[in-house]
Amino acid sequence: MKEIHGKLVCETLEEVLAPDGCAVIVIDLQNDMMLPEGKIAQAGNDMSGMYRILPLCAAFIGEARSLGVPVVHIQTITLPDGRSDSPSWLRAKGAMVRTGEFCIEGTWGAEICEEVAPIPGEPVIIKHRSSAFRGTDLDVILRAMSIRTVVIIGEQTPGCVEATFRDAAYHDYYNVLVEDCVAAFDSAQHEASLLIQRARHDVCSAADVLAIWRGKSGEPTTTTRGTQTAEVT
Repeated sequence: MKEIHGKLVCETLEEVLAPDGCAVIVIDLQNDMMLPEGKIAQAGNDMSGMYRILPLCAAFIGEARSLGVPVVHIQTITLPDGRSDSPSWLRAKGAMVRTGEFCIEGTWGAEICEEVAPIPGEPVIIKHRSSAFRGTDLDVILRAMSIRTVVIIGEQTPGCVEATFRDAAYHDYYNVLVEDCVAAFDSAQHEASLLIQRARHDVCSAADVLAIWRGKSGEPTTTTRGTQTAEVT
């Protein structure tokens, strides 16, 4: 820690990721967003990145739970008949994902994927715009949990992930983006978003995060990715 203007400021990633002040924020891992039968895939978007990260996110969430790090789920909901969509937002949605009709309230597509479904006691925050802080009680919930660092995973890297990641900093949280647990339809936009965020905030791998959390808890420093177990260095 370093003192600046009488305030203690984290200097290292290890300090930022002290597990007793962290929460994992899971962005929009919902059926319409992640699965071949979902509205986003049916609209012709490239889903390969989403298929890749779903098991990685599930493994990361499982590890976080086992280490006592709280998990908060973010769920995009579109109200039927466009009741949650302004004209400008309808135009933006069409440009981003080629359809505005996804994650409709009460439908299968709006449900969180089974692999990463919330367990009892885990908050689920409903949002209608890209940032999970916009018009929601996410900030209230995090402060009630004494969270100072948000660790973000999910989809889309240049969209809802980046919007929430940036907004977390504006709400005075430390923020860490898990680069191998985020994805986008467009790989160039994904990489461009990561390039910008690495220059401004903390971006690292799932293995890096888990190594720090395990080190703090005394657990062995290994990480599971899919069906393989790799040593964390």
